[in-house]
Amino acid sequence: MARPIRDQQVAFSGGLNTVSDPLALGDTQYRQGLNARHTEYGALTKRYGNVPLATAAIPYVPLAGYSWVKANGTVQALTNCTDGHLYGLNPLAAIGSQTWAKLTTGPSPLSLTVPATFAEFLSTAGSEVVFIAEGGLSMWDGSALSPKSNYSDATDIRYIKVHNQRLWGVGDPARPSTLLFSKLNDGETLGDTGNGSGEIIVRTFGDEKLVALASVNSSLLIFHERGLSRLTGFGQDDITVDPEGISSQTGTIAPLSVVETDGAVFFISDRGTFVANEGAVTPVGTPTRPDPILPLVANLTPAQLADVRGVLSRKTQEIWFFIPGQGVYVYHLILGAWSGPWTGDYTNISCFWDSPLASYAEVYVLAGLSDGKTSAADVAGVGTDGGTLTSPTTGTTIPWQVQLRRLYFGDDATAKSFRFAYVTAKLGANVPMVLTWETNFDQYPQQRIIGDEVGVWPPDPSVPGSRVWDVGRWVAGADFQNYRAYLSGIGYYFDLLLSHTGTDTPIVSRVQVDGFTLGRR
Repeated sequence: MARPIRDQQVAFSGGLNTVSDPLALGDTQYRQGLNARHTEYGALTKRYGNVPLATAAIPYVPLAGYSWVKANGTVQALTNCTDGHLYGLNPLAAIGSQTWAKLTTGPSPLSLTVPATFAEFLSTAGSEVVFIAEGGLSMWDGSALSPKSNYSDATDIRYIKVHNQRLWGVGDPARPSTLLFSKLNDGETLGDTGNGSGEIIVRTFGDEKLVALASVNSSLLIFHERGLSRLTGFGQDDITVDPEGISSQTGTIAPLSVVETDGAVFFISDRGTFVANEGAVTPVGTPTRPDPILPLVANLTPAQLADVRGVLSRKTQEIWFFIPGQGVYVYHLILGAWSGPWTGDYTNISCFWDSPLASYAEVYVLAGLSDGKTSAADVAGVGTDGGTLTSPTTGTTIPWQVQLRRLYFGDDATAKSFRFAYVTAKLGANVPMVLTWETNFDQYPQQRIIGDEVGVWPPDPSVPGSRVWDVGRWVAGADFQNYRAYLSGIGYYFDLLLSHTGTDTPIVSRVQVDGFTLGRR
């Protein structure tokens, strides 16, 4: 009689691993996570859907966005678009019931092609304002836009950051190695050469172009195209300290991929995903948890790399990276694990930013899309992309696919016969989960459905759709259950894919597969 054996995906907390050899995947890693995300305890679930923020799309592509939270509690969402104008709305109003207002008039005051960076700071008069850099520098006071060229020398700046009570800027094509700074608490003086403001020529690694900035603890991190420097010592005491190098090899040409977190900053380079602090730059990928973005960015052109976007999702403790042609890959800050890619709306991202939203205590991510739409992203309880809050199932259904690590049952050189799969999951009330599998001997994949019994056991003819699959029970709305599905086939290994196409949000935490060894005992 054949000897029973078992292999299992004990959890999913090890994250997505699309890089390693199948034999090298850990017990908690998986091969595919389409539109999947981690729960806080390491299970996998489906991402939520996106809801249009306004009743109609802006007739131009949003290039960048920013939500200005004022001291009086009001919020104004801003975006610069490919018509060179600034648009705004109140994100605290009812989602989907408002329109984007065109805030500027006349000839295009902003760039038609350059994504803006935004920074809330103080004007010379001490008022709260938002500075906007996109190949020029402007100041938005809530009702009017003032071009910086009227009053200072920062006319071609493209990336700005507030650090230690000053406004800093880089990106002037005519002065690629120049770092501009304002006087204390006066952003209008950025680029002036007096009154406590001015410029620094940064040649830490020679004549390297400066492309982005980040504020990390007491340091201003300065991103070169290849290299990373830091500047400290600018504050109330006005002590000037020369920039010093952190890395001479790792920088970025994707300035909008730079995402600040507590005490660190994540970014995408041409060598994958990196994290930097005040003293070091470290690749996010490790031999046991490889970076899934590394093989993707290796095939991107410089123009495509410049289109990479990053954002911090505060409510889920994740960093989202949009990769052109792929969608969004998600890095969970607590688990240190990847998931994705997210597709659907997430393949058409033109910009990301975070914002408070109506009726929600958390800060959500807003996404600008290449068709001019702006969406509240990943809204809890919404199961489709492009629906509405009142009709959240009317949009495009989100496909979900999770492929387990390859199961060898501890022996990759002995054939096995496969009998049962046990899936620990929480399913919704609408669409069942589909199990698809294949082995090296099975030419075509096979399928079983779990979780589609409706309400009762045994089947009740009075309940439409009530039926039995294998053995077990599922009741709509129940918590986690163990589902058993019969399998078939033989092979040296077993590949199992879980999929779901409904508007529910399934959660799977563990999968076990039973088989029997073939041959002599």
